[in-house]
Order: sequence, then structure tokens, then C-alpha cells
Amino acid sequence: MKFPVRLLAVLVSVLAGPALAGDDPAYDRFFLMPNVSTLGMGIEAGYRANAHWQVRAGINGYSGNFLYKRSDYDLHSRASLLNAGVTVDYFPFAGDFYLSGGARLSANRIEGKVKNLHGRLKGGGNVFVPNPLTDFSVTQNLIQPYLGAGYSVKVKERVSLNFDFGALYAGTPDLDVDSRAHKLGFSRKDIRREIERAQHRLSAFKVYPVVQVGLKFEF
Repeated sequence: MKFPVRLLAVLVSVLAGPALAGDDPAYDRFFLMPNVSTLGMGIEAGYRANAHWQVRAGINGYSGNFLYKRSDYDLHSRASLLNAGVTVDYFPFAGDFYLSGGARLSANRIEGKVKNLHGRLKGGGNVFVPNPLTDFSVTQNLIQPYLGAGYSVKVKERVSLNFDFGALYAGTPDLDVDSRAHKLGFSRKDIRREIERAQHRLSAFKVYPVVQVGLKFEF
């Protein structure tokens, strides 16, 4: 009787072994990850399904003012970042390195005013006008695909530090201008030419870099 019992025990261990090995406590977990990135401050929630796949969704935002001074005017601007999206991560080696793909919805915009503009007088010379003469806004495409890669560093049990590097395809930014510089003697042709130059400079910013650091808490 001992031999059949031992044989049965071996069979049970063989059948149960793969199931127990696949029941890794590091997987099948939900997580929250507050982060700081070039998209602003944010938070992501997600699910690590197995050794190779993870999905997460998050939202980021930031708002701040900045001033750019030139010899003939001051540029006062305000950047408002608000974006949300879904990312799927693939761990090719079932380790800490992963490849990412996804998409985000963007309400990012920059609004500004040109102040302290030096206008040209017909008789020569300049006039200094301290009031806003031009309002403008720059916006991105609403839907932006994302590609990137990342690495996760274990800090302690169920806590890790995540690094993401990638880029969003934002398309050519849209420029909307409301100019009143013609009141200082600038021709509408001059104004239109300056707007076209600004649009040309913006066309180079089709790709938005993403660098993110997050602290991941697993549940």
C-alpha cells in the first residue's frame, strides 16, 4: 500500500507544482502610482496581470507663468497642462524593464500677451507702449499616441520606483493670434508675416518628450 500512496503523492506534487509556480504573489495586483513628469504632476492606477503585461491609466496637470524678454518687447505667458491617458506595458524578459504604448487626451495650452512693444513712428524713432498689443494661444492635438520604455526598481515589498522615458506625437501646434499692433503703424502684412514665422517655428515641436518618475504602491 505504501507504493501507491507514494506514487499518488508524487503525482499530486507534479500536478500542483505548475499551478503553485504560476501563482506568483508579485502579479495579479492592482497599484497606485503618484508621479512627477514633463506632463506635470499626476497619479496613475493600474493592474499587473502577469509576468509580461501591465495596464495603467492616469491624469497629469500643471499650471505656471513665465516671462521671456526681448529687446523690443516682453512676452508674458501662462502654460496650462491637463492630460489623461491609458498605457499598456510589456515586460519582454519578465523582469524590471518594459516597453510601453498608449494614447493620451490633451488639453495642454499656452496663453500669452506681448507687452511693452516698441512701435515705429512715421517720422522715425520708436514709441514705448506699456499695454498689451497681441494676445495669443498655442494648443496641441486632442489625441496623442505614446511610445516609450521604462524600468522599475524595487524599494521594499510592494513598493517600487518607476522611471518612464518616451514621447507623445502631438502634431503641429495650433497658433491663434489676436493682434492690435496695426494701431502703432505696423502694417497687416507685417503682422501676418510675423504670425507665419511663429507658426513655422512651432512646426518643429510635433513630438513632446515624456520623462516621468513615479512611486508605485501595490495592493
